[in-house]
Order: sequence, then structure tokens, then C-alpha cells
Amino acid sequence: MLTTRYKPVFNRWLEPLAVRMARRGVTPGTITLITPALTLLLCLFFIRTQAIVPFCLAMLLIGTLDGLDGAVARASGRVTKVGAYLDAMCDRVVEVITAVAVAAVTGYWGWITLLLSGSLLVSYAKARAAMEIPISNLEWPDLMERTERGVVFLLGLALRAVIPRRPFGHDLFWWTLIPLTLLTYATVVQRVLRARRLIAQRSRAPAPRI
Repeated sequence: MLTTRYKPVFNRWLEPLAVRMARRGVTPGTITLITPALTLLLCLFFIRTQAIVPFCLAMLLIGTLDGLDGAVARASGRVTKVGAYLDAMCDRVVEVITAVAVAAVTGYWGWITLLLSGSLLVSYAKARAAMEIPISNLEWPDLMERTERGVVFLLGLALRAVIPRRPFGHDLFWWTLIPLTLLTYATVVQRVLRARRLIAQRSRAPAPRI
């Protein structure tokens, strides 16, 4: 929900940097492809070192690249449907790589698999609706969008390292995964209901003229 509402503000913050990068010939596609490559390298480093706090901070920095490619595309006049498609695909790759790396370090394969499945369903619910009717991203201010999920996920992981308390035998990351997973599936339901309503409204045939 915060992603949809405050994305224009975030884009304005990125605009000066995007303009400078566009003038230097940096293409939006390059930034888009760098993001999963950096994520993969960082995740391999994380699996080897298990340094949680540096990993979380670095992932937050990489997350800023998600909006930078679009800002560079607008600044350079290179906004294309192919670029938007590539960006969405790379976003899913980043989600999967990150989830697998964190599961490998923490051992929470069950919860993280459920969370990842829900995250992918959130994305698919809107993508599949777009195959049926024209939609706008502004129509989908949902409970737990990708940015919110990522921030809460990394925050819970960082708390595991910073606060070594184990309420009822589980660390704070484990306790973060439960509400995060439930809220993610609630977002899936929210999107399915919205898609059902929009499809019913926009696919309704006009009344015949007499």
C-alpha cells in the first residue's frame, strides 16, 4: 500500500541521479540486469559468511535500484513495454534468490517457502488480471506489496542478529515470518477479489441498441 501511494515521491528523489546517469549513457536495461546479478553475489556471500546485518543493509541498498531503472528510462526517453516486462521478471528472480539464501542460512525452509509462494501469487494475481482487462498499477494499493514485504522480511532477519531473544524457543525472525506470511496471503485474497470485481465490470458487454 505504501509503495503505490508514495512511489511518485520516491521517483522525484531519484530523478536528479537518473538524469545524470542518462546523460552518461547508462541504459535502464543495464540497471535492471545488474540488480539480480548483485543479489546473487550478495546471497552467495551471505550463505558463506552468515553475516546477517551487513546482508540486510546491502539488500536495502540494492532495493533502491528497483526504482532507479524506471527513473533512468523516463529521463532518457527509453520507456518501453519490453523494459517493464524485463524489470518485472528480474524482480521475481531477486525474490527467489533472496528467499533461498535466507532459508539456507536460517533453516526456516517451511515458512519461507510458504511466504515465497504467497509473494509470487500476489504478483500473478495482478498479472493474470491484466491479461483479461486493461488495468492500472494505481488501482492496486494492496496491504503487503513487494516493497513492504521486503522491508519487513529484512527487518525481522536483522532482529534475529541484533536481539538474541528466543520467545517460546524461537528467534524474532521466526516470529516475523508468521504474520508476514499470513498478511501476504491476505493480500492474495484482496487482489483476487479486486480482480474479480474489475473483470466483471470491464468485460460486461454494452446493452444492445433498439
